[in-house]
Amino acid sequence: MVYLNPVIHSEQRVRISRSAVAVLELLETKNTPIAVREIKQELPYSERTIHYALNQLREESFIKRNSNFEDLRESRYLLAARAALFGFRLTL
Repeated sequence: MVYLNPVIHSEQRVRISRSAVAVLELLETKNTPIAVREIKQELPYSERTIHYALNQLREESFIKRNSNFEDLRESRYLLAARAALFGFRLTL
């Protein structure tokens, strides 16, 4: 597990897994919403681990899930305002 410290309020530490950090960093580099299959192509994690990481990030409100209206079986994920505004930095 890894802790994220916000730049503004240093007393609010958030504990997430390393896979969640990797997904968060990937979403920061991409400016468009991406699907799980695209995340799986970019990162060396299983689909189950990616879903776990996405759930952690959604619980902390770091990412948002949007429906893909062309294929409703698939969701796309992007950074939420909380992650973009606070600028969390990583601490081990």
